Amino acid sequence: MEIKAKCKYDFDSVKALTHLTMYKKADPKKRLIFWSAAFLILSIIIILEIVAFSMDTILLILLGVNILFLFLIFFWYFIIPRIQYKSLAKMQNVENEYMFGDNVLKVFSKSQEYNGEAQIEYSFFVKVYETTKYLFLYKTNNQVFVVDKSTIEGGTVEEIRNKLSAFVKDKYIICKY
Repeated sequence: MEIKAKCKYDFDSVKALTHLTMYKKADPKKRLIFWSAAFLILSIIIILEIVAFSMDTILLILLGVNILFLFLIFFWYFIIPRIQYKSLAKMQNVENEYMFGDNVLKVFSKSQEYNGEAQIEYSFFVKVYETTKYLFLYKTNNQVFVVDKSTIEGGTVEEIRNKLSAFVKDKYIICKY
């Protein structure tokens, strides 16, 4: 029995992949809020120290570093996914169609400039991440197939999970977001 699914390499899927690589199992939105709040509170404390005890070069340097980290957090969350999407060039908006067989995954790629197909045995996947919206199938640490779970036909996510986890074992990771 074959299970079909699709995914288009649009901005949303690339953003989800980028956030997955940055935050692994953690919810990206919760991490952004947590770290933003932590660095904001630290900045307020440093500013209060400066106001209460006068200017100190160490406190100014600490405030600068703190603001830099706050900027980096927002940069990684909002800007890096856009850069990743633009770097796809001709692969932007490529639509992949997946057919999950008993032991192999067949991938058919279609776009205006690129058409291709591949057949990959499940044993070749090194790890799989599952979020509420996507499955990320890692052929290598740098090659990822993104499957939109809402497009699955002819089966369920659980069936795909069972097939893949039999091969990748403990490298099948379900993210709680």
